[in-house]
Amino acid sequence: MKSPRFTVITPTFEQAAYIGDTIESVLSQSFKDFEYIIVDSCSMDGTKEIVEKYAARDERIRYIREKDKGQADGINKGLKAAKGEIVCWLNSDDMYFGNDVLEKVDRAFRKAKGASLVIGDAWYCDKDKNLTEYNNSDRGGGKWLIRRWYYIVQPACFWKNEHRLLDTRYHYVFDWKFFTERFEEGHVIFTHEPYALYRMYEDNKTGLNNAARRKEVYRLQKELGDSKLNILWCRHVYRAYKKAEETGRESIKKRTDLWSKILFHISGRRIAGF
Repeated sequence: MKSPRFTVITPTFEQAAYIGDTIESVLSQSFKDFEYIIVDSCSMDGTKEIVEKYAARDERIRYIREKDKGQADGINKGLKAAKGEIVCWLNSDDMYFGNDVLEKVDRAFRKAKGASLVIGDAWYCDKDKNLTEYNNSDRGGGKWLIRRWYYIVQPACFWKNEHRLLDTRYHYVFDWKFFTERFEEGHVIFTHEPYALYRMYEDNKTGLNNAARRKEVYRLQKELGDSKLNILWCRHVYRAYKKAEETGRESIKKRTDLWSKILFHISGRRIAGF
């Protein structure tokens, strides 16, 4: 049996309020040669009923419902099962920006035959899908830049299926590490058009500006290990955030964020870690 051109993976847990929008944005794609794997960590909020309703209508959906050890582990279940030539994941509160995204991505891969990773831009939006900010994924830096600054928007990324998995030791920055490795090993194409609608709100992991995430950023910078100054700054940021949360003084975070922005600009984007 011929492999599908794409595998789209959606990890989910307790996202019944949003996952219908996500599924609709995938199934409405004009490019039809894909499989859709939804990995649910046994949600109890009605997610199961929503997914099963769509799966009954579209045989391209494979529904994996079992407990996982976190989001990276859930996505890995989908990556292990993926049969597509090109893979991606779309979180269960995000959407594709239009019904021709997979068609555009397929065209981009065929045009740039040596490409291993195709990345588009993305719109940020609020919970109600109101557009808030446009994110340009091509920031004009060398491959070193993504090691310091995670500037791309993950749901706008598509890559050749080489059966690579995410590092489950990380809870917040597993995608940062994954794409840093893809950048360094392959040929990256930026297409400069919006592929994704990315919900940004306080409850999602990207919106959580906390010490736990900052600690992982520090760990990742140590693992990548190419800038002692950046590692030292990331350690300082983590410790400042930890102190802020222990003392309840949010002003410490605001002051630290301000200094991060200043250092980011005066260092030519070489001190960042965010």
